[in-house]
Amino acid sequence: MKIAILYDVNERLHTTNWSLAWEEYCKKNNIAYQIVNPYKIEVVKTLLKFDIILWHYSNYSFKDMLMAKNVLNTLEDRGKKVFPSFKDAWHFDDKLAETYLLESVEAPMPKSFYYYSLTELDKAINDKKMSFPIIAKLRGGSGSHNVKKIDSVEELRKYGKQMFTSGLSSAPSLMYKASSNIKSSKNLKIFIKRAKRIPEFLRSLSNAKKFNIERGYVYLQEFIPNDGYDLKVVVVGDKLSFIGRNIREGEYRASGGGSLFYEREKVTKEVIDSAFKTSDELGFKCMGYDYVVNSKTGKGIIIEISYGFSHQALLDANGYFDRNGKWHEEPLNVPYEIIENLKA
Repeated sequence: MKIAILYDVNERLHTTNWSLAWEEYCKKNNIAYQIVNPYKIEVVKTLLKFDIILWHYSNYSFKDMLMAKNVLNTLEDRGKKVFPSFKDAWHFDDKLAETYLLESVEAPMPKSFYYYSLTELDKAINDKKMSFPIIAKLRGGSGSHNVKKIDSVEELRKYGKQMFTSGLSSAPSLMYKASSNIKSSKNLKIFIKRAKRIPEFLRSLSNAKKFNIERGYVYLQEFIPNDGYDLKVVVVGDKLSFIGRNIREGEYRASGGGSLFYEREKVTKEVIDSAFKTSDELGFKCMGYDYVVNSKTGKGIIIEISYGFSHQALLDANGYFDRNGKWHEEPLNVPYEIIENLKA
């Protein structure tokens, strides 16, 4: 067995990139592997020589999003084992695609509204199709940078006019990221640790600014009342773990804040069952679900999905649930688990 791990050795990897863990796994288990630059000419011919191809590509990298899915989908079509697979990632960083997919299996999700003309949006407003507050999202972007809470018809009309004319950038805001990290740094040690990652964020920001302006649609989600947190629920094969994320004071978004917790009782059997069921029905090898728990009904609602997430933060949960809801005291190392499952 021979594994290809894809990245350019001449570029500095983000510290959360799974390639570092994949290399570590291969070295520990004496598995033959090779680092392959995915941006080279005839890369597909090179990769056809391998049994397993792994690429933790980023939605903040313009060139990754331009060609990563094409390379991996081609290899999978030729019978190779790849991660992320087509099913894991064709919808990656496209919230409209995620919505269509989740709707197709009737997964627990907020009521969603999507409009492709200002006329359609105006008609929905006049017909009182939605209630306020309501959440507006761009198709791409992560970490809450692309999310806006709209509190009135006037705000929505203004937002709609912008989305059908000049549009909005999905690039992350440096000021938003900086203020979020400052607010959620509980002590000087955490603050210094986050400050050291500023160069990584600046590189990500530089890449993200290459993306086109988002325009020509309005995507809205029903606002889910909650108790001040959300859950990143991760399903890999028969294992499920989680990261709890607190919402910052004066905010409504948990993603990007960095205030984490690991209280297992927050992950109900209903959430466990719905996450496994969704992954099974959609054929995911690995998926991270953003759940908000409705404070009025107690039901877990999926608001977004992504094959990628912080595997290091997930390790701090120090265990995982099986399909029966039993907790196992063994940290879930997702990059390791992916190779184990692909080898099987």
